[in-house]
Amino acid sequence: MTEKQDASLWENSLLEFRNRVAASSPTPGGGGVAAVAATFAAALLRMVCAISSARKPDAGMKAIAVKVKICEEELARCAEEDIRVFDEYMAARKVRRVSAQSDIQRCLLACTEVPLAAAEAVAKLEAYAAEIALNVPEFLSSDLATARHLLDAGRRALLANVNINLMDLDDGEGKCAVLRRVEALQGEANSAD
Repeated sequence: MTEKQDASLWENSLLEFRNRVAASSPTPGGGGVAAVAATFAAALLRMVCAISSARKPDAGMKAIAVKVKICEEELARCAEEDIRVFDEYMAARKVRRVSAQSDIQRCLLACTEVPLAAAEAVAKLEAYAAEIALNVPEFLSSDLATARHLLDAGRRALLANVNINLMDLDDGEGKCAVLRRVEALQGEANSAD
């Protein structure tokens, strides 16, 4: 099997993706990996909804599954976008010209916004998982628990990526907007606990 570096990460096998993560290149890194893991959590949630609905038809469960699918697709997009924007950031850092600093800051803001968008999608999924938990059959509880643990880890990992990129981001409206979104997300997480 040949790894398709330039292809969509979703066109690669899991083995190819794992090998790509393990390589000496900085991408895919923590943000992309966390977003990919969260897509698997979303897939588990959809599976739980599908099996629950097959056993006992439930329009509410089917509606949640549709919302979960939307978040899953957003996370898949974020995983690829995280790789692209970080590669752009690394390329901008290698450029030696007067405008390079503004390019670096633009790229760094994108490197902050992408994992934050993924973390926001994960927060939605965590809320959907809580709804699903109200009606899930006992035999699916381990699948639901696995999804919830992956989501928790994914949110924490994505926010770690946001925070590390914020450190080098110059103060300004972009950084303030990101900080407001992070604060809102952390508030939601605290109120859910």
